[in-house]
Amino acid sequence: MEHVVLCWLKEPGNVSHRRQIIETSRSFRQIPGVLSVRVGESIPSDRPIVDDSFDVGIIITVRDAAALQAYLDHPIHVEAKRDVLQPLVKKIVVYDFQ
Repeated sequence: MEHVVLCWLKEPGNVSHRRQIIETSRSFRQIPGVLSVRVGESIPSDRPIVDDSFDVGIIITVRDAAALQAYLDHPIHVEAKRDVLQPLVKKIVVYDFQ
């Protein structure tokens, strides 16, 4: 299963905040059931079909639906959401698929 998270910063383009989210997201690799974590900055594009308005994208691959729920409830994720994402991010869009 894929858990895709797109983040728009409260201070768009703030490099320090972007880096903080990226580094924090890498800690999700420690959570049982998480198979991989990919995280990075939006790539600017002049193609009309591409939405490059977000600041940071995160793709987390988990084993199954139970692993996704375990990830969401895990203290590492809960603390990252509370201490980093909520203070720095004004909008988050999530897509889950398999």
